[in-house]
Amino acid sequence: MLSYIHAYHAGNHADILKHFVLTSVINYLNKKDKPYTFFDTHSASGVYAVDDERAQKTGEMSEGFIKLSRNYVTQNPDFNSYLNIVQSFLAENKYPGSPFIELSLLRKTDYALFSDLHPTELENLKSNVKEFIKKHPDTAKTSIHHRNGFEMLKSMTPPSTKRGAVLIDPSYEDTEDYFDVSDTVDAVLHKWSGAVIMVWYPLLSHRREEIELLVERLEASAQRFAMGKCADFRLKVQDENAHVETSLEDRDTSKPRLYGSGMFVINPPYTLNETVLPELEKIEKLLYKQN
Repeated sequence: MLSYIHAYHAGNHADILKHFVLTSVINYLNKKDKPYTFFDTHSASGVYAVDDERAQKTGEMSEGFIKLSRNYVTQNPDFNSYLNIVQSFLAENKYPGSPFIELSLLRKTDYALFSDLHPTELENLKSNVKEFIKKHPDTAKTSIHHRNGFEMLKSMTPPSTKRGAVLIDPSYEDTEDYFDVSDTVDAVLHKWSGAVIMVWYPLLSHRREEIELLVERLEASAQRFAMGKCADFRLKVQDENAHVETSLEDRDTSKPRLYGSGMFVINPPYTLNETVLPELEKIEKLLYKQN
C-alpha cells in the first residue's frame, strides 16, 4: 500500500530496534575485506526532519530515540555506533532512516540497492542520497529502483558479490504483506542461502495470528535453507492488552499503535545474540510504559 508515510514514525521505538540490529549486522560484515551487497526493499525517503509537523504530531521520536539518547549509557560498541550515526544527523536536525544507517556504514567497495513504490518517497530518497554522496564521496556504490521491493529482491538476487544482506520492512498495512515477506524470503534463500536476511515486523494485538504465522514460516525457511540459523529479537514498550488501534488524528499518544516490534534474522552473525539481547533488556526497561 502507498498510504504509509514513515515521517510520522521516524525515530520511534521500532526504529531503535531495527537500526540497532542493522548496525550490528553491518559492522560484523565489515570485519572482512571482501565486498558485499546490501538490499533495502522498502527504503522510503531515507532522512526525516526532526521538526517535521508529522513527527511532532505523533511525538514518537520524542518518546523513542530522543528519550533514549538523553537517558541511556552503554559500552556496547555496536549500539554506540548506531547512536553516533544518529547524533551526526541530529546535528542537522534530521533523523536517518535505514538507507542512511546503511550508507553511513557501507564501504566504497560495497553495493547498496534501494527500492520504493511511493513516488514522492522515491523522489525524496533520490534527492537525499545525492546530497549524502556529495558530502561522502567514498560511500558505497548505490542504485535506486522505483519498484515493488519484493519483486526487486527476488529478481536481483543472488548478487555478484556472493556476500550480502537484506532488510525487509514493509508497512504491514496490507495483510498480504505478511505472506509476501515469508514467500520472498523463501524464494531468495532458495538461490542465495548464505544471505543475512533481516525482517522487521510489528507487534499488534489485532494481528497476533498473522505475526505468529509469519515467524513460523521464517523459521521454516531458515530450517530448509540455512541449517536453522536464525534469531528473533523483540522490543516491547507497552503491554499487549494496552494496545489501542485508533486513527492518527484521534489517537491518544500515550497509547502507541504498536506495543512493540520484532526483528527476525536469518544467518545472523554468531555474536549477534550476545550483542543485542542484553541491550534490548535495558532499553525496554527505559522505554516501557506502565498501564
